[in-house]
Amino acid sequence: MSRKYAPYGLWESPITADAIAEDSVSMSDIFVDPVRKDIYYIEQRASEGGRYVLLSNQTQNEVFAKDFNARTRVHEYGGAAAIAYDGTVYSSNFADFLVYAAKDGKIKPITPEDPKKIFRYADFCVHPVHTDLLVAILEDHTHDTPQTVRNSLCVINSTATTVTALVCTEDAQREFYAAPTFSPSGDRLAWQFWEHPDMPWEGGQLYVADVHYNSNTHTLSLSNTKLVAGSASTISACYPLWASNDKLLFTSDEGEEGNRFANLWECTQARTKPVLSSAVQQDFCMPPWRLGNYSFALLDNNGTKAICVAWRGGRSVLYVVDITTGSYKEIKNEMFDFVVIDHVRRISDYTFVFTGLRSNAPGAAILCTLTGPSLEPNFQVLRSTESTSSAPFPEGIISLPTPLELKLAGDKIVYAVYYAPNNPAYAGSSIPNEKPPCVLGVHGGPTGLETQNLNWLKQYFTSRGYAWLDINYSGSSCYGRAYVERLKGNWGVADVSDCIEAVQSPELCSLIDTKRTAIRGGSSGGYTALASISLASSAASKTKFFASATSNYGISNLELLADDTHKFELMYMIKLLGGTKAEIPHVYHDRSPVYFSARIETPLLVLQGNDDEVVPPAQSWTIVDGVIKNKGYVEAHFFDGEQHGWRTSETIKKAIEFEREWYEKTMV
Repeated sequence: MSRKYAPYGLWESPITADAIAEDSVSMSDIFVDPVRKDIYYIEQRASEGGRYVLLSNQTQNEVFAKDFNARTRVHEYGGAAAIAYDGTVYSSNFADFLVYAAKDGKIKPITPEDPKKIFRYADFCVHPVHTDLLVAILEDHTHDTPQTVRNSLCVINSTATTVTALVCTEDAQREFYAAPTFSPSGDRLAWQFWEHPDMPWEGGQLYVADVHYNSNTHTLSLSNTKLVAGSASTISACYPLWASNDKLLFTSDEGEEGNRFANLWECTQARTKPVLSSAVQQDFCMPPWRLGNYSFALLDNNGTKAICVAWRGGRSVLYVVDITTGSYKEIKNEMFDFVVIDHVRRISDYTFVFTGLRSNAPGAAILCTLTGPSLEPNFQVLRSTESTSSAPFPEGIISLPTPLELKLAGDKIVYAVYYAPNNPAYAGSSIPNEKPPCVLGVHGGPTGLETQNLNWLKQYFTSRGYAWLDINYSGSSCYGRAYVERLKGNWGVADVSDCIEAVQSPELCSLIDTKRTAIRGGSSGGYTALASISLASSAASKTKFFASATSNYGISNLELLADDTHKFELMYMIKLLGGTKAEIPHVYHDRSPVYFSARIETPLLVLQGNDDEVVPPAQSWTIVDGVIKNKGYVEAHFFDGEQHGWRTSETIKKAIEFEREWYEKTMV
C-alpha cells in the first residue's frame, strides 16, 4: 500500500475522540490482602461517569455493588480509598462518603450515617491483632471552608460502627496526616504529618508512637510519640513502611544541599540513617499528591531486601535494595519496558505487584516474580486497560517519546520529551520543506512530572501530523529537590520562560515550525499557558509567540486562588510566589492572567468543569469576559458535572474535538 502525502496537521487518523473516550480506563490502584495474598485493583472508567471500580483479581468481578464508587476526596485528590485484610475488603464510597466492609458477599457500612457528607475517610490500616479496629485519616468538613476543614487520625470500629479520635489537636485546621501504618505486632504506629504552609514533599515529618489496647472499652490509644524523620519546610520524609517491629523504612530527601534526592532511609530505636551506602542521584518516590502511592515494598519476611522504584531521566527504574549491606541492583530484562511504575505492593517472598505504564502499550496491573541468584524478573499482566470493544489501531501508529536535555540561557538544563508526527499511512507533508505544527504540553502541579507513558491524546495529534512537546520545566519533580526549588518565588516566570526558550532551542527549531506552536495545559499547566500569553513579564505575550493556546481548568486569578482553593493547596502558593498575598500583593496581581486579558493576542480556547472546587469556574469566566471585552479571539466550553479534570466519556470526547478544531482554525 503506497503512503500518502498531506499537510501536517491534516492527516486522517483512525485514532478518534470516540475511540479514546468510549473505553477510557485507567488503573488507579492495586493492593494485596497481606493475610490471604489476594490481589485487588481499582480502575477508573470514563464510560461509567468516571466511576472507580474495585475488582477482585481472583474473580475478576466487582467486590461491591454496581453503583459503588471506590473513591475518596480526602485532600481533594484522594487516593488510598481501599484496603483488604484477611478476606475483608474495606473501601470509602464516593456516593455517600461512608466506609464499607465486604466479606463473603456480605456488604455493610462501618462508619456512622452522614447525610450531609461531612466526614471523609482514607488511608486505612488494620490492627494486626484487633482486626475490627482500623486507623484512618479523618477529614472533617463540619465547617466547610478551606481555612476550617480539620484533619486527624481516627479509629474506626467496624463491629460497633463507631469512629473515635486517635491523633487530633487544636490546630487540626492547619494539619495533615497520611500513611498510618502498624508495626507487625501492632504495638507501634507510624504516620506522616505536615502543616501549613508546607506541602508533604517540602516538610513531611514521620512520627512513631506506642499503641495501647484497652480491653474494657475495645479502643486504642497512643503514648510516647516521637518525631523520627523530616523537618518542617526543610526535609521531607514520606511513605513509612515497617520492615520489622523495630525498623521503619521511608524515603527522605535529607542530604547535602544542592544534591538532595529522595532516597531510602531506615529508622530503628538505635539510629536513623540512609539505607544506601552512598547517595543515589535519583528520587525513589513521586511527590505524594495522592495518598497511598508507595514506590517500594519488602521482598522477604526478614525485612532485609526491598524492591524500589527510582526515577532516572524521567522514567521509572527498578532496584532490589539490600537493606543490610546498603547495596542495590537494577532489575531489567527484555520484558521490562515500563516507563511509569506506581503502587508497589508485596505479595510474598520475591513476588510483588504494581501498576505499570508503557510508551507503546496500554497500562496494566502487573505481577512480578524474581527468581534465581540473579533475581531474573518475570512480568505477568493481570489486567490491562486496553480497549476490548473498539478495533485495534494500525501497527506502527504510535509515536514514541524522545527524552531531551535542553541547555537554555545561562547553561540552565531543562528536561523535555518530544513526539514526532507519525502515521504509517503518510510519508510526510505535501507542502515542500514544511515543518510540523507543534502542541506544547505543560503539566499540572506545578510540582509534577509529565511522564513518557502512552497517552492517546498525544497520539491523536501526532497521528494527524502534529509534533508534540512536553516540558518538564524548572520546578518539576523526580529530578531532585534543587530542581523542584527552582520554582520557589518564580511561579509564572521560570515555568513560562522555560517553555518559550525550549521552543527556541536549536534542538527544537530543527524539528518543528516554531511559528505554529500551541501551548496548552490543565490546572497549573493551564495557568502557565495563560501566563505565557498575557503577563507583561512573558516574552511570548509581547510578540504573540504562540500561535494558539488551550487552558483546561487553568488558574487565572492567584488572589482568588489564595482564598478559594481547597485546604490541601491553600498555602502552596506562598513558597511558589515568595510570600503571602498580604506580604506581596503586587506579585499576586502582576502574575494573575485575569488582569492582563487585554494583552492576549493569541487565540485562546478555554475548557472548564462547572463543579470544579480546585479552580472554580468563575476564574475561567472572568478571563473569557476580559478577552471578549478587548475584542480578542476566544472560545469557551463549560461542562456540567465535571470537577478538576475530565471523568466522563462525553466530556473527554468533546474536549478532544474542541481542541483539534481550535488548532485547525488557528494554526494549520
